[in-house]
Amino acid sequence: MQLIQKELNAVGRLSFTVHIFDQEEGNGTSKYIEELSNVVADPATCTIRYHWWRSMHGDVVNDEDVSFSLRDVLGLSMMNEEQAEKKQYEAERAYPEEKQTYHTKFVPQVYLVMMRKPEDNVEGFKFIDKKQADRVAQSMSHAVELCGGKNVPF
Repeated sequence: MQLIQKELNAVGRLSFTVHIFDQEEGNGTSKYIEELSNVVADPATCTIRYHWWRSMHGDVVNDEDVSFSLRDVLGLSMMNEEQAEKKQYEAERAYPEEKQTYHTKFVPQVYLVMMRKPEDNVEGFKFIDKKQADRVAQSMSHAVELCGGKNVPF
C-alpha cells in the first residue's frame, strides 16, 4: 500500500490532448490537465483516498475528494486509452460501423490502471509513464488480493 501511495502521489499534474476523429459529427481537439493529490492508501481499512482535480480547455470540470475500498474491486486491468475506448464500445455493444466512424488519439499516450467495481462502476488512475502504470497495476493487484477483492482482468 505504501508503494501505491508513493507512486500515485508522484504522478503530479498530467497534461494531454485528445484528438477526436468523428466522421459523422466532425473532428475536434480537447486539452486536459488532471492532478491527483493527497493520496492515502490505508492498509488497515483497504481504502484509497485522494483528491482529483481536472480541467478541460482551462475550465475546472472536476474538483473532488474520492475514496474507494479495494474489497469492492471485481477486476483490475492496465491499458492505454485506445484499448479502453475499444473495451467501452464492446461493453456498450456498439455496432461495427460505429467503431469505424469514431475514435480518439491521446497525445502523449495515456495509460490507465482501472478497477471494476459493483454495478459496472470503474475507478481508475491515469499515467503518462507506462512503467509507472505497470508498477501501480502490479501493486494494486496484490493489494486487492490481500484485501479480499478480485483482480481478474476485464
